[in-house]
Amino acid sequence: MQIVFLHGLETGPHGTKYQALKEMFGVVLSPDCEGIKDSQQRLQVIQHTLKDETGPFVVVGSSAGGLMALLLQREDPRVAGLVLCAPALHTEAAQDLTTDGLPPTVVIHGRQDDVVPIEASRRFGAPLIEVDDDHRLNGSFPLMLREVFEMKLRLQFPV
Repeated sequence: MQIVFLHGLETGPHGTKYQALKEMFGVVLSPDCEGIKDSQQRLQVIQHTLKDETGPFVVVGSSAGGLMALLLQREDPRVAGLVLCAPALHTEAAQDLTTDGLPPTVVIHGRQDDVVPIEASRRFGAPLIEVDDDHRLNGSFPLMLREVFEMKLRLQFPV
């Protein structure tokens, strides 16, 4: 079981969330989609990066990376679980996404998020943890790490 981290539009593959995941879990796969705004192009980069990797995967997606995690799981059966941090569910690319057929999923979203409206996460219907935090969720890293840990346990993979 591997952890995959998908970063947002304004960050890179080895930012603070990646570093926290790596410190706790060791190896974390993190495709580099810096500068790519188009969701289909991002998905191609992610798929290419993961093509030779063995699954299953717990995918942690942040903002646009959360959207990409949802798009990836529709096409890649190796995605066993999702931890979505302030996922960009308010975008046009997310309009057709539903919870139908989703692997185990949890969404973490800050009530003070002024980049991605929390209402989109509320409407989506996946289990949602609302936190007193902003879009970056810097104060919620321990929660993110705990949710990844619990997802691995839930999926019965060694932590």
